[in-house]
Order: sequence, then C-alpha cells, then structure tokens
Amino acid sequence: MNDAKVRIKSRNMEQLAQYRAHLRAHPRLTYLFVELTDRCNLRCLHCGSRCEPHHGTFLDTELLLRTLEQVAEDFEPGSVMICLTGGEPLLHPDFDRIAARVHALGFPWGMTSNGTLIDGACAARLRTNGIGTLTLSLDGLRDSHDALRQVPGSFDRTVKAVEVLHDAAIPVQITTVLHKENFAEREALYKFLCTLHIASWRVINLEPIGRALSHPELLLSREEFTRLLDFIRARRFDPATPMDVRFGCSHYLSYEYEHEVRDNYFLCGSGLYVASILCSGEIYSCLDIERRPELVQGHIARDRFSEVWRDKFQAFRADRSESCAECRQCPERTFCGGDAAHTWDYERNKPLFCFLRKDDCYDIRE
Repeated sequence: MNDAKVRIKSRNMEQLAQYRAHLRAHPRLTYLFVELTDRCNLRCLHCGSRCEPHHGTFLDTELLLRTLEQVAEDFEPGSVMICLTGGEPLLHPDFDRIAARVHALGFPWGMTSNGTLIDGACAARLRTNGIGTLTLSLDGLRDSHDALRQVPGSFDRTVKAVEVLHDAAIPVQITTVLHKENFAEREALYKFLCTLHIASWRVINLEPIGRALSHPELLLSREEFTRLLDFIRARRFDPATPMDVRFGCSHYLSYEYEHEVRDNYFLCGSGLYVASILCSGEIYSCLDIERRPELVQGHIARDRFSEVWRDKFQAFRADRSESCAECRQCPERTFCGGDAAHTWDYERNKPLFCFLRKDDCYDIRE
C-alpha cells in the first residue's frame, strides 16, 4: 500500500476514533434487534445462540408491543431500524401482528431468516407490512449448506424463498458463513449467486461463539481468512459483479483491508448505536454477544427502554482494549478499540479473534 493511501486511511480512522469517543458519551440508537424467539426449525453447527427445533422461548407479544410504542414515543421512529430476528422469527405465532405494528409505528424494519418458511403468501404479507430488507442465510452449495444446517432440503427451500421474494419486490441480502468445509466453494457459490436476483452478498467467517465453539476444527486459519478478504476485495472492484459484495461488520482488518472489503471502516456499535431485546424480555446489546448475567442491562417488563439506553450499557461504552495487556501494546489500538464485543472474552478480558495476530487469529479458551 502506498504512503498516500496509508495517510488517507489514518486520517479517516483517526476521525472515526474520535466519533467512537463521542458515541461513548452520546450514544445514538440506530438499530434495535428484537429476538422474537430462540427456537429454530434448523440446527446449525455454527449457531451463535445454540437454537433448537423443539424447544425455546417466544417473546411476549403484548410486552413487546408496549415497549415498541414507548420506543416510538421516546425516539424518532424513522431513525431507528427494527430488526426482527431469532432463532427463526417466522416461528413466532404473532409474527404478522408484530410486523404490522412495527410498520404502523413508523419504524423502518427488516428481518433475518433461514428462508425455509417463506412462500408466496408469506412474501405478500411481508410486503403489505412494509418490510424494507430481508437477510437470508446460504452457507455454501447444496450439500455443504444442508450439512451445516443439519436439515436436508434446506438449501433448495432457501433458494426458492429468494425467488418468491424477488417476485414480491422485496430486496434480499444473502449472508454466507465461510469455514473449513465450504471455503473452497466460495468461487462457485459466487457464480451461483450472480444468477439470482439479490441485492447484496455479505460474506463472513465462522466466529468462535455459541455452538461453533464445539467445532474449532471448522475455524479458518489466518491464511484462509486473508484469502477470504482478498476474494471479497477482488469482487467489490469488479465492474461485472451484479451485486454488492462485502465482508460483515465484525473485526478490525488492518490498514491493508479497512475500507477495501466493505463500505465503512470498522466500528463496533454494541451499546453505542446497537441494542437488542432478547426473547426473555431482557435488554441486551448485540445479540451475538455471549449471554452473561452481568451484561443484561434491564428488562422490558419493569424498565422503560429509553431510560436503560440512556443510563446503562456502560460495559460497552468503556474502552475494552484498556483491560487487555495485548491490546494496550498494539499500535493500531486506537482504530480497533478492542475489536468486536461479540468475540470478546469477558472472563480473560481479551479478544477471541484478532486479525493482527501474526500466527493465528483465534485465541480460544480451553
């Protein structure tokens, strides 16, 4: 990388670091994730929430609707994106009623789904209820996707969902988790996705969280992770690519890759502009963060969400990197800020993943 580009990136990242400091003192709610259930009809090997098909919790509908009305009163609804998720959110018995109310309150909203329950009628209801964007998961070609999901036929059902959503004029983003078993398929999967009508392809690495901790053999090596970033960068700058290709929001990626594989520079928004409501009713930060009692910020049955957002979340508004000896010695600490909250080891106070580690990105506790 030439010196001029390094200077430009340094200046931009310095400004972003200043903005992070501003958000720590003046957080701005932008994304509110609502975990409607921790039940799912699939059983994915990489599931961060360890969801199961036959048991789980549904978020109380009346409690949620009351909370959403309070959020609409206390914030400008048009400035807060509501993201309905799970588990599989379509399993919630009141999903359509919740979606309709979110829309009526004036929130822009989207959903993450595995797509296996979406047919033409479902797509029509989503459109009527004003959905803005829908993210579906597709983790490889047919055999590798179904193996990871542990449900035969799930690949074909998700691809069918893409078709019906396109017919309903609903923009679709595909998210793909790359790991040891599907890494070699990335080019073939890219070519396949180019034949579908999708707006964007979000490619991420398997994270050392949730059920994936039981399968460390699936984690990418540092060399593979670097090849993944090179793959994404090449597609982003290819004018023939018919869709937006990007790496996910996770992780600081060094001078070499920041602003090369996604539109924005890295900034973990947990507690700064991102919050969540768990299916238990508890108020949390990013849904991917390890569920720990000390990280629960409140409960919608007893707390007004806006007051919790204003007064709590201090664990996420502090500088995580200050508590880590490895981070304190890093020359790029100002830009990284301790990396992502969802891959932070809250017992050892250090990141489970760091791209700047020379030998292995992962430091997983035994």
